[in-house]
Amino acid sequence: MNDTGSFVAAVLRELAASTAVILAAWGALGGATNALTTKMRLRDALRHILLGGLIAAGMGSLSMAVITAWLGLSPEAIPAGGAAGSAAYLVGVFGPAFIEMLLARLRRANEGGGDE
Repeated sequence: MNDTGSFVAAVLRELAASTAVILAAWGALGGATNALTTKMRLRDALRHILLGGLIAAGMGSLSMAVITAWLGLSPEAIPAGGAAGSAAYLVGVFGPAFIEMLLARLRRANEGGGDE
């Protein structure tokens, strides 16, 4: 019984220290910021929080490369130690909005293309 408890505790410790989980948490906070600043319904806010976390975790360290290119920073900024959380946060803020904008454009193009 004690072995099972220590195994579960070890798994939870490793999961909490996982880079993907940390990035997902920062991305979820970014999604929450997006949701709070745009005053959306609860359902939409939860979707933004979930999307922010998933996008940030999925992009991993690539998010810092995208942010440096977007902001015109030097490539030396990519391996910056404390910047992973900041990049994940920004991806969480802007990622869901970017995806929604892209989907809206695709829907409009699809609706307009069906008339011809």
